Amino acid sequence: MPAERVAEHQKARLEGAMVEAVARHGYAGTTLRELVALAGVSKTTFYEHFESKEDCFLATLDAIIAETTRRVGTAYRSSGDFRGRMVAGLSTFMDLIVEEQAAASLAVVESLTLGTAGVAHRERASEMFEEVARQSFESSPDPHPVPPVISRGIVNGISGVVYRRLRAGRAEELPALVDLLIDWALTYQQPDTPAVAEAVAAAEEPTAIDPEKFGDPDKPSWDEPPDSQLSRTTLSQRERIVRAAARVVVENGYGALSIPAISAAAGTSNQTFYQHFASKRDAFLAAFEIVAADALGFALAAFKEAGDSPRAIGAGLRALTEHIGRHYLFARLAFFELPTAGPAALDKADAIMDNVTAFLSPDLAPSGIGGPVSQTTLEAIGTGIWAVMQREIANDRVDSLPDLTPELARLALAPLQQRR
Repeated sequence: MPAERVAEHQKARLEGAMVEAVARHGYAGTTLRELVALAGVSKTTFYEHFESKEDCFLATLDAIIAETTRRVGTAYRSSGDFRGRMVAGLSTFMDLIVEEQAAASLAVVESLTLGTAGVAHRERASEMFEEVARQSFESSPDPHPVPPVISRGIVNGISGVVYRRLRAGRAEELPALVDLLIDWALTYQQPDTPAVAEAVAAAEEPTAIDPEKFGDPDKPSWDEPPDSQLSRTTLSQRERIVRAAARVVVENGYGALSIPAISAAAGTSNQTFYQHFASKRDAFLAAFEIVAADALGFALAAFKEAGDSPRAIGAGLRALTEHIGRHYLFARLAFFELPTAGPAALDKADAIMDNVTAFLSPDLAPSGIGGPVSQTTLEAIGTGIWAVMQREIANDRVDSLPDLTPELARLALAPLQQRR
């Protein structure tokens, strides 16, 4: 083959090797040695195409996204009416996930473990599919417009359903969910019902609960250095270690987290660290559990304060977005750094999204909101809300999160209302 074709072939083999290796061990467990062995090339050849393992992974991710977009776009354009195009596009997407589960898992699950490095690539993919959703709604016979924020939530909500099935080894269920997910998407093509209007009105109002009175007033904020004099006199050694783990990750990424780094930030010894934790991951997850509990606790307090009405949904979401806006550390940990800590951390991320939609479950839901809806729909709603917030944080617009809360309330409640 000409040299140009040889290079293309080598690059494609390395990308295929990345898919296979990640399917075996995950991204963290994949080595350069294994990649070149699977591709049948030398390390020198590898570095002719990629700067690093991460560079190869991201190129592979982009290739998967490009091929998926091409196939879904072709299917979408080949069918006739409004709903038919949506069904054709989503069916092709789900069938592709089932047929190419290793590649799908790399794109949907393992890309999360790169933290901020994978964000821009996933954002581009999301924007492509958001454009398809926008075109779909514009061609709909229903005249009610669907805002871009809702389209973003729909696209990422579907991705969240795929993510859950891939993680659970149940990807074969996806094709059967196409009609349910299309029906869910179409619930947003209606004017606000009285219940949604109540929730939206509450979401537009600043939270009534004073954040200064929420939590433990005797302890310094998480912005206080863990080894400061104030921290030493008000926090236990364990608390300082936990806060130090969070601080190291937020400042330098999970890859920089080590027990010596934690000990240095906490002002303790490695021996003291091992008296409280078995591993750096344990300390990091302990930090996340605390800041997540604070965020969800503040949202729950606002939810209860609003009483037994749809207003509680809007008030709870408003409190959550305000809390995230005030707590940069939580925003970075929850939305970007948490998945980098491996499967146990992904479980934590799934749990917090489930907690966001727990307000819609029969056990907690206030009166008058409608429903119930399927667990799949709740998964889509939770992931959609999370993705909308993540987009704002990733683009340094965390201060604007409260302004988006009315749309988040619509994203949460519209599917629970009876369609006209």
